[in-house]
Amino acid sequence: MFDGKSWSLASLLAALALCACAGAAPGVMSGNETTYIESVEVVEHDTSAPEAFADTLREAVLTGAAFYGTTRRPITLRIDVDRVHFKNALRALTIGDDNQAKARVAVFDRPTGAQLASFDVSANGDVSGQLAASIGISVAGAFDPTGIVDIVGAIGSAASADINRSGTATAMRANLAAETLRQTFGDARTRAVTMAKQDQARERGQTNAPRK
Repeated sequence: MFDGKSWSLASLLAALALCACAGAAPGVMSGNETTYIESVEVVEHDTSAPEAFADTLREAVLTGAAFYGTTRRPITLRIDVDRVHFKNALRALTIGDDNQAKARVAVFDRPTGAQLASFDVSANGDVSGQLAASIGISVAGAFDPTGIVDIVGAIGSAASADINRSGTATAMRANLAAETLRQTFGDARTRAVTMAKQDQARERGQTNAPRK
Protein backbone atom coordinates (compact mmCIF):
# COMPACT_ATOMS: atom_id res chain seq x y z
CA MET A 1 0.00 0.00 0.00
CA PHE A 2 1.28 3.49 -0.90
CA ASP A 3 1.55 6.15 1.74
CA GLY A 4 0.65 9.78 0.99
CA LYS A 5 4.13 10.76 -0.18
CA SER A 6 4.46 7.72 -2.45
CA TRP A 7 1.06 8.43 -3.98
CA SER A 8 1.97 12.08 -4.59
CA LEU A 9 5.24 11.12 -6.29
CA ALA A 10 3.58 8.44 -8.40
CA SER A 11 0.84 10.84 -9.46
CA LEU A 12 3.37 13.53 -10.30
CA LEU A 13 5.41 11.17 -12.47
CA ALA A 14 2.24 10.08 -14.24
CA ALA A 15 1.31 13.70 -14.81
CA LEU A 16 4.66 14.45 -16.37
CA ALA A 17 4.37 11.45 -18.67
CA LEU A 18 0.88 12.38 -19.77
CA CYS A 19 1.67 16.06 -20.29
CA ALA A 20 5.07 15.76 -21.93
CA CYS A 21 3.41 16.07 -25.32
CA ALA A 22 1.93 19.52 -24.53
CA GLY A 23 2.36 21.87 -27.46
CA ALA A 24 5.04 24.53 -27.40
CA ALA A 25 3.83 28.09 -26.79
CA PRO A 26 5.73 30.95 -28.45
CA GLY A 27 3.63 33.56 -26.65
CA VAL A 28 1.54 36.47 -27.89
CA MET A 29 3.47 39.56 -28.93
CA SER A 30 2.31 43.09 -29.76
CA GLY A 31 4.93 44.27 -32.22
CA ASN A 32 8.34 43.94 -30.59
CA GLU A 33 7.29 45.31 -27.22
CA THR A 34 7.21 43.37 -23.98
CA THR A 35 3.60 42.97 -22.86
CA TYR A 36 1.89 42.70 -19.52
CA ILE A 37 -1.66 41.80 -18.54
CA GLU A 38 -3.61 44.86 -17.45
CA SER A 39 -7.03 43.28 -16.96
CA VAL A 40 -8.84 39.96 -17.20
CA GLU A 41 -12.50 39.24 -17.91
CA VAL A 42 -13.86 35.76 -17.21
CA VAL A 43 -17.23 34.68 -18.58
CA GLU A 44 -18.73 31.48 -17.16
CA HIS A 45 -20.83 29.50 -19.66
CA ASP A 46 -21.13 26.28 -17.64
CA THR A 47 -23.96 26.74 -15.15
CA SER A 48 -22.85 23.64 -13.24
CA ALA A 49 -19.49 25.19 -12.32
CA PRO A 50 -18.81 25.83 -8.61
CA GLU A 51 -19.91 29.15 -7.20
CA ALA A 52 -17.37 31.92 -7.77
CA PHE A 53 -15.25 29.74 -10.08
CA ALA A 54 -15.02 32.56 -12.63
CA ASP A 55 -14.08 35.20 -10.03
CA THR A 56 -11.39 33.07 -8.43
CA LEU A 57 -10.00 32.10 -11.85
CA ARG A 58 -9.73 35.79 -12.72
CA GLU A 59 -7.88 36.46 -9.45
CA ALA A 60 -5.55 33.52 -10.09
CA VAL A 61 -4.62 34.78 -13.56
CA LEU A 62 -4.05 38.35 -12.32
CA THR A 63 -1.97 37.13 -9.38
CA GLY A 64 0.18 35.01 -11.65
CA ALA A 65 0.44 37.72 -14.31
CA ALA A 66 2.05 40.09 -11.82
CA PHE A 67 5.19 37.92 -11.84
CA TYR A 68 5.56 38.56 -15.58
CA GLY A 69 5.82 42.32 -15.09
CA THR A 70 3.55 45.34 -14.89
CA THR A 71 5.10 47.74 -17.38
CA ARG A 72 5.51 48.24 -21.15
CA ARG A 73 2.58 47.52 -23.52
CA PRO A 74 -0.67 46.41 -21.83
CA ILE A 75 -2.85 43.57 -23.04
CA THR A 76 -6.20 42.32 -21.80
CA LEU A 77 -7.61 38.80 -21.64
CA ARG A 78 -11.12 37.48 -22.08
CA ILE A 79 -11.55 33.92 -20.81
CA ASP A 80 -14.73 32.05 -21.74
CA VAL A 81 -15.08 29.03 -19.47
CA ASP A 82 -17.05 26.41 -21.38
CA ARG A 83 -16.77 23.38 -19.11
CA VAL A 84 -16.04 22.62 -15.46
CA HIS A 85 -16.61 18.93 -14.92
CA PHE A 86 -16.06 16.78 -11.83
CA LYS A 87 -15.61 13.10 -12.47
CA ASN A 88 -18.26 10.63 -11.48
CA ALA A 89 -16.81 7.69 -9.55
CA LEU A 90 -19.08 5.13 -11.22
CA ARG A 91 -18.40 6.40 -14.73
CA ALA A 92 -14.68 6.48 -13.97
CA LEU A 93 -14.79 2.77 -13.10
CA THR A 94 -16.85 1.74 -16.12
CA ILE A 95 -16.43 3.88 -19.24
CA GLY A 96 -13.94 6.41 -17.92
CA ASP A 97 -14.38 9.92 -16.58
CA ASP A 98 -12.16 12.74 -15.45
CA ASN A 99 -12.06 16.14 -13.75
CA GLN A 100 -11.69 18.71 -16.48
CA ALA A 101 -11.97 22.44 -17.10
CA LYS A 102 -11.95 23.92 -20.60
CA ALA A 103 -11.88 27.52 -21.74
CA ARG A 104 -11.26 29.80 -24.72
CA VAL A 105 -8.88 32.73 -24.31
CA ALA A 106 -8.83 35.87 -26.46
CA VAL A 107 -5.91 38.31 -26.13
CA PHE A 108 -6.42 42.00 -26.98
CA ASP A 109 -4.00 44.87 -27.42
CA ARG A 110 -5.16 47.39 -24.82
CA PRO A 111 -4.19 50.64 -26.65
CA THR A 112 -5.84 49.69 -29.96
CA GLY A 113 -8.42 47.12 -28.94
CA ALA A 114 -7.19 44.78 -31.70
CA GLN A 115 -7.38 41.05 -31.03
CA LEU A 116 -3.86 39.63 -31.08
CA ALA A 117 -4.61 35.94 -30.62
CA SER A 118 -7.02 33.30 -29.38
CA PHE A 119 -6.39 29.81 -28.08
CA ASP A 120 -7.98 26.97 -26.11
CA VAL A 121 -6.86 25.94 -22.63
CA SER A 122 -7.74 22.92 -20.53
CA ALA A 123 -6.80 21.60 -17.12
CA ASN A 124 -7.10 18.30 -15.27
CA GLY A 125 -7.84 18.56 -11.57
CA ASP A 126 -6.52 15.12 -10.64
CA VAL A 127 -2.86 15.75 -11.35
CA SER A 128 -0.60 18.74 -11.65
CA GLY A 129 2.75 19.29 -13.27
CA GLN A 130 1.33 20.22 -16.68
CA LEU A 131 3.26 23.47 -16.67
CA ALA A 132 6.48 21.84 -15.53
CA ALA A 133 6.25 19.20 -18.24
CA SER A 134 5.36 21.56 -21.05
CA ILE A 135 8.20 24.04 -20.45
CA GLY A 136 10.77 21.51 -19.28
CA ILE A 137 11.59 22.72 -15.77
CA SER A 138 12.63 20.78 -12.71
CA VAL A 139 9.58 19.87 -10.62
CA ALA A 140 11.41 19.66 -7.31
CA GLY A 141 9.99 22.47 -5.20
CA ALA A 142 8.45 24.18 -8.22
CA PHE A 143 5.53 26.52 -7.83
CA ASP A 144 2.99 27.29 -10.53
CA PRO A 145 2.97 30.96 -11.64
CA THR A 146 -0.31 31.70 -9.88
CA GLY A 147 1.37 31.24 -6.52
CA ILE A 148 -1.71 29.37 -5.30
CA VAL A 149 -0.97 25.67 -5.62
CA ASP A 150 2.36 23.92 -5.23
CA ILE A 151 2.74 21.26 -7.91
CA VAL A 152 2.97 18.41 -5.41
CA GLY A 153 0.42 20.04 -3.10
CA ALA A 154 -2.09 20.23 -5.93
CA ILE A 155 -1.90 16.48 -6.31
CA GLY A 156 -2.59 15.94 -2.64
CA SER A 157 -5.51 18.36 -2.70
CA ALA A 158 -7.09 16.83 -5.76
CA ALA A 159 -6.30 13.14 -5.30
CA SER A 160 -9.81 12.27 -4.10
CA ALA A 161 -12.27 14.30 -6.15
CA ASP A 162 -15.38 12.76 -4.63
CA ILE A 163 -14.21 13.62 -1.10
CA ASN A 164 -12.47 16.92 -1.75
CA ARG A 165 -14.43 18.75 -4.45
CA SER A 166 -13.15 22.11 -3.25
CA GLY A 167 -9.53 20.97 -3.52
CA THR A 168 -10.17 19.65 -7.01
CA ALA A 169 -11.71 22.95 -8.11
CA THR A 170 -8.71 24.79 -6.68
CA ALA A 171 -6.30 22.57 -8.61
CA MET A 172 -8.25 23.01 -11.84
CA ARG A 173 -8.31 26.80 -11.43
CA ALA A 174 -4.58 26.93 -10.74
CA ASN A 175 -3.73 24.71 -13.71
CA LEU A 176 -6.10 26.61 -16.00
CA ALA A 177 -4.55 29.92 -14.93
CA ALA A 178 -1.02 28.57 -15.37
CA GLU A 179 -1.75 27.27 -18.86
CA THR A 180 -3.40 30.58 -19.82
CA LEU A 181 -0.29 32.46 -18.75
CA ARG A 182 2.03 30.01 -20.50
CA GLN A 183 0.27 30.36 -23.81
CA THR A 184 0.00 34.14 -23.43
CA PHE A 185 3.63 34.82 -22.55
CA GLY A 186 5.32 31.79 -24.11
CA ASP A 187 7.47 28.96 -22.80
CA ALA A 188 10.72 30.93 -22.54
CA ARG A 189 9.28 33.74 -20.44
CA THR A 190 7.24 31.32 -18.33
CA ARG A 191 10.32 29.20 -17.66
CA ALA A 192 12.26 32.27 -16.51
CA VAL A 193 9.44 33.36 -14.19
CA THR A 194 9.01 29.88 -12.74
CA MET A 195 12.72 29.40 -12.11
CA ALA A 196 12.89 32.82 -10.46
CA LYS A 197 10.08 31.75 -8.14
CA GLN A 198 11.95 28.54 -7.37
CA ASP A 199 15.04 30.55 -6.43
CA GLN A 200 12.96 32.82 -4.20
CA ALA A 201 11.41 29.80 -2.50
CA ARG A 202 14.84 28.28 -1.86
CA GLU A 203 16.13 31.56 -0.47
CA ARG A 204 13.13 31.83 1.87
CA GLY A 205 13.73 28.26 2.97
CA GLN A 206 17.37 28.99 3.75
CA THR A 207 16.50 32.21 5.58
CA ASN A 208 13.83 30.52 7.68
CA ALA A 209 15.88 27.41 8.40
CA PRO A 210 16.71 27.00 12.12
CA ARG A 211 20.28 27.79 12.99
CA LYS A 212 22.39 24.95 14.30
